[in-house]
Amino acid sequence: MLQKALEYLVGLKDNKTYEIGGKTWSDHPLNLIEERKKYRGELQFGSLDAIVQMVRQELADYDGILPLYIQVKDPKIVRVFTRPDELEERVFPYCAVCDDVEFRPGWREQDNAIIELRSRFLPTEDTDYLLNLISRINNDQGVQTTDNGVSQTVVAKQGVSLVGSETVKPRLLLQPFRTFREVPQPQSEFILRLDENGRVGLFEADGGIWKMEAKDNIKNYFLQALEREVKEGTVLVMV
Repeated sequence: MLQKALEYLVGLKDNKTYEIGGKTWSDHPLNLIEERKKYRGELQFGSLDAIVQMVRQELADYDGILPLYIQVKDPKIVRVFTRPDELEERVFPYCAVCDDVEFRPGWREQDNAIIELRSRFLPTEDTDYLLNLISRINNDQGVQTTDNGVSQTVVAKQGVSLVGSETVKPRLLLQPFRTFREVPQPQSEFILRLDENGRVGLFEADGGIWKMEAKDNIKNYFLQALEREVKEGTVLVMV
């Protein structure tokens, strides 16, 4: 008890400062007594529109630590944060994460390829070409399957081949869903391969340039949707 009392009395002494090595030192730590303004934790959304609505509704709540920075981290993630406050800390109020099923390059079975082309790609000339090509692949131990995603016919036949002889286009321009649905989906080049088992191989061949285009599309979306806030300097969009 006596030791604690002595420690308390020692703690009441005046704060002293010392100049050591060109720097000012204190023999007492300083604690901020005034309560710091509390902000809500980061909210996660699945769309860009939700970010726009939240920024419009709650922008005034962050007065004093504006602008709000909207950072397009990649084609599927957007983060929003403030400038540093008086304690050099940033607030991260919102983020958006695209929850679409991710397109994965590689090999897929004939049926899966048709389903993916119908549901995970925008219709293009090369998409139609590929659907027509895949629907005429013969496989499955003497069974010829013709399937265009709408109807299906089966004819007995030996081996894996195409109905009719033709040169397969090795490179295609396709638009899979790879970013938020509110923005245009980038078109990029794919290498097409067919193996001896009738599987279809799709491989990206643009070196990842589509990611840059997707991020620019998201940036332009925010620049248009929050045009007034951007002009006023309360919102800054960056990639």
